Amino acid sequence: MLKQRLLASAIALVSIATLPLACSAQDGPLRYHEGQHYKAVPQPESLGDADTVQVAEVFWYGCSHCNHFDPVIHKWEQDLPADVEFIRIPTSLGRKQALDHSRAYYTAEALGVLDKVHPALFQAIHKDGKSLYSKDQIAEVFEEQGVDREKFDATFNSFAVENKVRRAEKLVRQFGITGVPALVINGQYTTSGRYAGGFEDMLKVTDFLIVKERN
Repeated sequence: MLKQRLLASAIALVSIATLPLACSAQDGPLRYHEGQHYKAVPQPESLGDADTVQVAEVFWYGCSHCNHFDPVIHKWEQDLPADVEFIRIPTSLGRKQALDHSRAYYTAEALGVLDKVHPALFQAIHKDGKSLYSKDQIAEVFEEQGVDREKFDATFNSFAVENKVRRAEKLVRQFGITGVPALVINGQYTTSGRYAGGFEDMLKVTDFLIVKERN
């Protein structure tokens, strides 16, 4: 009887010891599957260097979900390893008036004020209630961040900015993205809240795909 009790206790201890391993395996990256948590890009195109894995966030300033996602992904990008590059790709989602939002992004990038203007544009729309569908409204945001109006006008209307906007629109169509925010990993895979289930899960899937692309 004593031997049976000791054996039962030993089995129980082994079961308890292996339980966390079973849970971690179930919750770990092995659970992410193509078609369920992410999808392959219809027309893949790597945008970064061969030695890096590039993660691109596709967003629109007018999207409330993108506004909420922005501080989450900003925090995530702070801890990226050296071989991972993070970029943003603005999109109009087919809204002609929203193309100026994309122009605003690339104007801020060209003027070297993206760190200040990017969050200010989100705030102007989602906190201050401005649509920013006019160039003058967008210019006000830039001026509030210390950008000279003449420099803004020259850059906003430049050939270089217009080329980047057209390139971004083409890439978004090529990647098959119809909703934002979305993440494109190395031009090969995309994930979004629709697939992953939430902001944190999007980033977990992205971390998994970064490892996948490294191998």
